[in-house]
Amino acid sequence: MTDAYYRRIDANTFEPTLHTQGAWQGHEQHMAVASALMAAMIEQHEPRDNLQIARITWEIFGMIPLAPSHVEVTTIRPGRTIELLEATLTIESRVIIRARAWRLAMSDTSAYAGSELPTMDGPEAGAVEDATLTWPGGYIASLITRELPGGRPGRRQVWLKTHPTLIEGEEVGALAELVTRCDTANGIAVRIDPKKLMYPNVELSLHLVRAPRRGWVGLDTAVTFGPTGLGLTSSTIHDEDGPVGRVEQALTVREFPA
Repeated sequence: MTDAYYRRIDANTFEPTLHTQGAWQGHEQHMAVASALMAAMIEQHEPRDNLQIARITWEIFGMIPLAPSHVEVTTIRPGRTIELLEATLTIESRVIIRARAWRLAMSDTSAYAGSELPTMDGPEAGAVEDATLTWPGGYIASLITRELPGGRPGRRQVWLKTHPTLIEGEEVGALAELVTRCDTANGIAVRIDPKKLMYPNVELSLHLVRAPRRGWVGLDTAVTFGPTGLGLTSSTIHDEDGPVGRVEQALTVREFPA
């Protein structure tokens, strides 16, 4: 056992621990930590002080096996002020997740800054919740959760922390730490009991308006199910300084197989 989600095997390969265990199946990794591992590798790829991550979209090609995970990052659109990076997570010779990240130039626009993103009360206003009462798995058990009052099925505001580190013996950037909790959005405002209906996300998209800080991560989340098997989980994501950006997840809503 270790108090980390991954152990590094080599420069690009990582061994998942039981803390990464997913909520839908016991032999899968949770997308939250797999996406965070990729975000950490994106942050470390050819770093440039004058560029910042504006958006990352992860496309999920299937179940993420609880097995050694290989991450590669390349620059597919180099530029002086705009770059596009691509990351792949491969398990057992199969690409499981592909992500693309836009890095944009930094400049001082504080004189024009303004936001219409909704704010939420801080974590001190929340009540401690046990997420394992709704969801199984090692990743869910690793969460520290505080829910703000006024929630209902399909609409909740929750603050999250995780006690394991992402990679054993290593400190990752604040962005990767934030991403460790982004995919959790689809599980904090459940519209239907996950024992009665399946609604996994097939992608995860994070848009940022500023660099995040470390600490609690807040998700102001709304879940919508359409009439033909489509769903959408939409969240405003916060740190303790306020809104950081948006998280969107496209869902496939379906009955459990007979």
